Amino acid sequence: MTAVLVMFRMLLRQQIAVGRFILAGAFTALFVILALTSSGSPSEELESTVLVVLGLGLNLMVPIITLVAATSALGDLVDDETLVYLWHRPTPRWKLALAAWLASVAMAAPLTILPLALTSLLSSGATAAVGAAASAALSVLAYSGLFVFLGLLLRRALIWGLLYLFIWEAVLSNFADGVATLSITTYPTSVLANITEVDVGLNPRSTAVSIIVSLVVAAVGVALTARRLDTMDIA
Repeated sequence: MTAVLVMFRMLLRQQIAVGRFILAGAFTALFVILALTSSGSPSEELESTVLVVLGLGLNLMVPIITLVAATSALGDLVDDETLVYLWHRPTPRWKLALAAWLASVAMAAPLTILPLALTSLLSSGATAAVGAAASAALSVLAYSGLFVFLGLLLRRALIWGLLYLFIWEAVLSNFADGVATLSITTYPTSVLANITEVDVGLNPRSTAVSIIVSLVVAAVGVALTARRLDTMDIA
């Protein structure tokens, strides 16, 4: 796995950008304000925090930050025509795909999981914090797999990713259970609802199923990225 670690470190270094930290900071500040200003009984505070984690965290903060990180992992290399230097390395393509996914997760996870978990802990206690951390982690893993592939497959992947998030994930998945089944956010949301026992307006899947589906999405994304690297032409 030495080749994976070498490529992971290189891809992670290119992920570090001031703009991404500013974006994460803006989301975090808004989340802290909304979560810590809730008042009422402990059960009401828990419900309020969970709804903020869902609405601002799982529906906006986590997928958008992950989208920005993951689509650029290989997409930026395609745009500046430097992917060829990694593509020609005498290593299997799946190692490059795995390194890109790991770099995306390593970039997005601390910017999303930590603020959601810590703020939930301060506002509503350990149960809210565990639910926020677990659901955000699954979301980062799954979305990273999808968006690394999208960044390699399409030009302007960031725009296509935003359209997917706002049309499919945020709108269409709320109208039919069949569509929700194909929505990534359904499964982290189910984990959040199951851990906190708060009704989030969703027919939740079991925690085991939600974990398995999220990991399968991540694995399929890495596999599709590897397949794309095998078949694409790089000048």
